[in-house]
Order: sequence, then structure tokens, then C-alpha cells
Amino acid sequence: MKRIGFWKQGRQKSRRYVLAVVAIVALLFATSLSAKMSADQQHEAGQQNQTEAPPRAGKPSDSEQGLNVDDPESVSKQSAVQCGVLKLEQSSQEGIRQLPLYCISGKFYSEYIPSNLPHKELPVLQDTFLPESDITRWGAYFLNESSNYGYLMLAPRHWEVTQADTGMDGSVKIEMQDPANQGIHMTYLDVGACMGCAIGEIGRLFPEKKQWTEERGFAGDTPVFKSRTLLNEHMALYKLQKDSETYETYGAAYQDIEQDNASFTMLEIEVPKEQEQVAQTMIDFYTRYPTIFAY
Repeated sequence: MKRIGFWKQGRQKSRRYVLAVVAIVALLFATSLSAKMSADQQHEAGQQNQTEAPPRAGKPSDSEQGLNVDDPESVSKQSAVQCGVLKLEQSSQEGIRQLPLYCISGKFYSEYIPSNLPHKELPVLQDTFLPESDITRWGAYFLNESSNYGYLMLAPRHWEVTQADTGMDGSVKIEMQDPANQGIHMTYLDVGACMGCAIGEIGRLFPEKKQWTEERGFAGDTPVFKSRTLLNEHMALYKLQKDSETYETYGAAYQDIEQDNASFTMLEIEVPKEQEQVAQTMIDFYTRYPTIFAY
């Protein structure tokens, strides 16, 4: 009997030992599985951040709201490094002048991601006027999009690129700012293949096309203009009415309407009133190259 009791007691101990081992193994397995799921969730969340909400390139109203200077994430910089020079030639002057060329490393929300460097030297620009005494303040900024085209714009050399996004529909948004004063900034927008976006923006900044846009159901709210002129049938120059007594918003918009297609780009610059000439110089350059720049 004692032997049997001892055997029962030993068997109970063995059973408890086995149960303890099983519990430990199960706990380790569950912990491992939980960690793996967490890693999968993080990866999935990262993919969602990149694919579910890609900036289609944004809207001009995004720039009108301004940057949140208290939030470091809202002023994160995109890389732009000097990658050569842009040559300028004027028939009224001898010789070729040069501007530093800064290549932008943008974000691309499509399968094709081009090199940030142009595949060959950009062509010499003819009769792009910049005062000789003022040329040292300017730089050319280039966002490469393909093997033979990109987006070219003019801005002060010390400005920083804060956003350069290309959406899946080919829309492009580029933002730059003065690092010494984040209230001084510019926004460039090309709506790409988004037909509804083009129609809405044309109706917004080209009031004479309002009926055309309303017939297509994409009429946008027209801003209050302080001044507005048509440079030609495709280009409008304007200044927005603002409450600020210190800053002015200068803009230019381009549209081209075809039978089954419409394209739209715009440039808006916000600067203090005393820097109006800076904005005008940038806008003059934009009016020469409002869409993609072929090279």
C-alpha cells in the first residue's frame, strides 16, 4: 500500500511536471506568434501609409492654410542637392550665364521611380531674363520624372524643398520655403491625368470658364482676387485678397482644354509685400515653363 501510495504520489508529481512543461511551451509559442503578428501589423500599417493615402499631389488650398510651424513633421525637408548648372543665354547679351541646378529627390506613389538626376544635360534656356546684379540669388530646381522630362522652377538658392510628391495619376505637388521665415513659401501644382481635378481648378481660377465647368459638374469656389489679368488664352496672373497686411499671395495658373481632355497647373507664392519682385521673377519663369520640361 505504501508502495502504491508512493507511486501515485510520484505519478501526480510527474503529471504536474508535464503540465508545467506544456504550459511553458504554449506560453513561448504564444509569445512568438504575438511578436510575429505585431511585426506583420507594423509592416501592413507602413504599407497603408504609403499606398492608401498617397498625396495625389494636393490642392492649392493646402498651401493657403499655411504650415504649422509648431509641428516639426509639417516642415520636414525633401532632399535637394546641387547636381550641375542650368545655362541661360540672351540675345541681348554676350556669353552664357549659369545658375546652380538643384535636383530634388521626390516621393513617387507608383511602381516607376526615376532617378533624381536628369539623364543628360538640360538644354540652354534662351532669353530667360534675370538681372545681372540679381542672378547670384537664384537657383534652378528640377524634379526628374522620366528619361526625358521633369519639372523645372526658379527659386532663391537658400530656399528648401519641403514637399515633392508625384501621385499615381501623374499629379505633382512641389512646395518650397524660406528656412529663415516659413511664412515665405511657394506651391506648384500639376493635376496630371485627374480630369475632374483639372475641371474644378479651371473653374476656380478661370471665372470665364465657369459655365464650362458647371456643365461638367466640377465647378470650384472662385477665390477673392485683389487683381487678375489674362496673359493669354491659357494663362492667368493674379493676386489674392488677404486679411494679412504684411503678406501677399501672387499666383499664375495655366489651363489647356481639348475636346476630351483638360490640363491644369498653377504656382502660388506668399511673400512680404516688400519682396514682390521675388515672386514676380519666379512667376515670370513659370509662365515660360508651366508644364513638364522636356530635355
